[in-house]
Amino acid sequence: MEPLFRSKLHFRMRCSKESQIIRSRRRLIAAAVSLSVVLLADIPVLAQFTPEQRLAEAYRSEREGKAATAIIQVKSLLDSNSLDPAGVGKAWDVLGLSYEDQGDFRNSTRAFEQSIQTYESVPNVTGDYAIALDDFANLYLTTGQQDLAVRMMERALRLHQDTKDHAGVAHSCSNLAGALFSLKKFREGHKYLDRALKESRLTSELDDDDLATLASLQGWLAQSNGDLPNSVSKYQQSLDLLRKYHGEESTSTGWGYVLLGKVRAEQGDLSESLAEMVKGLSILGRTLNNEDPRFLSAEIAYSRVLDMAGKRSEAQTIRAKAEGQLSSFRNGNCVDCTVSAKAFR
Repeated sequence: MEPLFRSKLHFRMRCSKESQIIRSRRRLIAAAVSLSVVLLADIPVLAQFTPEQRLAEAYRSEREGKAATAIIQVKSLLDSNSLDPAGVGKAWDVLGLSYEDQGDFRNSTRAFEQSIQTYESVPNVTGDYAIALDDFANLYLTTGQQDLAVRMMERALRLHQDTKDHAGVAHSCSNLAGALFSLKKFREGHKYLDRALKESRLTSELDDDDLATLASLQGWLAQSNGDLPNSVSKYQQSLDLLRKYHGEESTSTGWGYVLLGKVRAEQGDLSESLAEMVKGLSILGRTLNNEDPRFLSAEIAYSRVLDMAGKRSEAQTIRAKAEGQLSSFRNGNCVDCTVSAKAFR
């Protein structure tokens, strides 16, 4: 069961010192907020704002779960040819995230591919290029291509190290820890998690979303080591941070409930586990389509708890259907791996 890092994806859009668009995620969000304030002041024409402000607003839409709006905003920007090359790379990255939010993995792949190809021809955007690699890698992780995802994350980590970006290193190490945990390589993943925690203490640029990911990874590691009380504590901490940051109606929050419910079941608290699982699945059912691999994985986890609670017939029905759909998805949505070889150097 994967942790809360693809999430939605977590650790996205962290702008590097070299960025030609906006120097940090905080400035990006500030630009979006400033634009919204102006819009509310009855300024009628969006075209009055800079392309960078419009891109910031599109990013804010994606972060708020308004993927359809973000797609329209980014496409309009790309069609206008108003962004500089670095802005084009960032726009394709936001578009990839937005399509992924909708479960449209083919268009998400194409968008991430365009982002990476754009960055390869733009100088002095090392940090943003690394961010795009991490985002693309998380898509591959979602679609079951873990080995490729790990290779891309390793490349992103090297780029963040080159720029001495503590936040970027923390992000990539967290991503790698989660990817390796999903491959059952807990010893190797533990090393990356330890480094992520160390790097997180050297930067002030982590938000509650980022901290939720770290707590979730710590919960997963404790669970694998059989330390269930600590695992429950860390997953609860992660869920509390997610609810604070995203609110209740968020894919990340729904996934947080599922993870907490899963470990509670292992601890023997089946009643509380089922309640949390049902709550999480309800949220995921409203924020994802029922063929999304994240929703199907949550259903499979839920079916196992039902089985533990003695509801074997219901569990078998849910699990058989979800496993069949998940297998069909991975067979029918294998993403063509057309990423430039530069991504793995």
